[in-house]
Amino acid sequence: MKKWLALLMIVGGIILIIYPFFKEHQYNKELRELENALSLVANAENDHAELEELEDFKFSKEELSNVMELEIPYIHIKQLVLNRTTDENLNIALTQIKENQQPGEGNFTIAGHRGYRDGRHFSNLEQVPIGENVFLHAKNKVYKYEIVSSEIIEATDIEVLDNQAGKNEITLITCTVSGKQRVAVKGILKEILDRE
Repeated sequence: MKKWLALLMIVGGIILIIYPFFKEHQYNKELRELENALSLVANAENDHAELEELEDFKFSKEELSNVMELEIPYIHIKQLVLNRTTDENLNIALTQIKENQQPGEGNFTIAGHRGYRDGRHFSNLEQVPIGENVFLHAKNKVYKYEIVSSEIIEATDIEVLDNQAGKNEITLITCTVSGKQRVAVKGILKEILDRE
């Protein structure tokens, strides 16, 4: 009986160790499919992309046209931003928290998981210091924001997402390591550049 219990504990331990790597592999596969689809759309002639070539692809052409990219040079990330926050989307990329947001207008809000490993999603968000720049790449424009605050807030402090009269901001949100609170990093729009 003790041998079976020991064997069961070993197998259970191996599964617990392997599971995060399996999930990471799955999410990376979905991210590669999304990147391939974006490339197909960008390179399509006459606005005709062969998205049906992609196996089990979950995004429509309209959803792909709304994908943005957030760049934070200080922590060396350049991540896709999907237009809706769902559990599935958060596992693949960063997501817009509020619907129908326009970059450079009001408080543009983005959520991201901490990720299983360093450098994925917003795992190092709290390291971005005040004064650093972040860039939101959207269609043919780049929105440059300067970080003005970084704080730990309660999960219920949703007013951080509200628009402030006369301010064009970006708010980046992720969980703390414990998952009980949130890291909220805010930036102010400094300029809008044409995308090369």
